[in-house]
Amino acid sequence: GGLHQRGRRRGRALGALRVASTGEGRGRSTMGLSLGSLLLSCILFLNGFAVLNEERFLKRVGWGYEENLSEPPSFKKQLINLLYASRVLLTWPLLILNLLTILLKLLVG
Repeated sequence: GGLHQRGRRRGRALGALRVASTGEGRGRSTMGLSLGSLLLSCILFLNGFAVLNEERFLKRVGWGYEENLSEPPSFKKQLINLLYASRVLLTWPLLILNLLTILLKLLVG
């Protein structure tokens, strides 16, 4: 009986040590700075550009594409062109990238 009980205690102690070393149960976030999290942040950033509506938002703040065509070249005009190009050119690649990211998160976790 004594040998069996000591083995059980040792197993519990090792399990507690394993939980303490991994940080489980302490409320710590498991997301660190990795290539995957960097890629996910870039996707989210590009999604933010893609959802800006020109009619409802950009024209009201003076950042509409068509109203700035006649302006001289400036940093603001380059940003407006970048926003327009990202909305036009990245629509389908972003859609596919978002679907792949969702599937990967569902399968891997």
